[in-house]
Amino acid sequence: MKKATLLLALTLLGLPLFSTTVQAAVAPKAKNLTSITQSVNHASPDTPIIFSHRGSPYNNPDHSYSGYNQAIKDGSQYIEQDVWLSKDNKLYVSHDDNLKKSTGHNVTISNSTSSKINKVKLHNGEKIHQLKDVFKRYGKKVHYIIETKKNAGDNTDTEKALVKELKNYKMTKNVIFQDSSLPGIEDFHKSLKNIPTLWLLDSVTERQYSEQIENAPRYIKFISLKLDQWTPKLVKLAHKNGFKTNGWILNTYNDNYDALITLKLDSVFTNNTKETSKLIDRWK
Repeated sequence: MKKATLLLALTLLGLPLFSTTVQAAVAPKAKNLTSITQSVNHASPDTPIIFSHRGSPYNNPDHSYSGYNQAIKDGSQYIEQDVWLSKDNKLYVSHDDNLKKSTGHNVTISNSTSSKINKVKLHNGEKIHQLKDVFKRYGKKVHYIIETKKNAGDNTDTEKALVKELKNYKMTKNVIFQDSSLPGIEDFHKSLKNIPTLWLLDSVTERQYSEQIENAPRYIKFISLKLDQWTPKLVKLAHKNGFKTNGWILNTYNDNYDALITLKLDSVFTNNTKETSKLIDRWK
């Protein structure tokens, strides 16, 4: 049955079209997409990289196609993917392991199989997407910044699964990898040395952050801190040790000003790609 005929039939039957049209719509392509190597090498306070945090979370569910579409239309070259490994070793894209917040159902990815996860829907009717489905949909029309998510004490199985997925779908040249786990970063880097890495730091004091930065493996490209944890001293130290800087998460005008004007970070995670892009252009 042709698409137009199918949609007409569904309409006459009074069935919802939203999820069907979301799945079927052509994925947008990022404008003026540059290579990963070029964008990373040129990341600077004058030309910061914008990472679209979970897509466009203000007006769309986290990690939904509708959110990714909006971020790309707003000028994003990088859409973020948070991936969890299911009980049957499938990589699902979700910020949280438990899907209660995003779907209303008390389903936990890490201890559920795909047959159970596939039955729940995001609040806009989309399914919980597997990473491979995101790759199939957007391909090389956009870049990805992918974080492996794990529970405390977990091993590096998620990183290993991600390496396999990237190789299977030939996506190793348009990805930046991010992780809060240094063992996870080291395991990933052994397999895919050419993929840039972002390390998400989590400490308490400036001194602790300083020690982490000074001892970080030099193959890491980005040092990432929560925006209110960055200080000019830490920015200077990161640059001195050869790292690019990253801050998260930009929500307000003041967040953008602090990250881009006061701290002069090299890259940012934003919840509003359009606004951050406009401010970067305005402040050039």
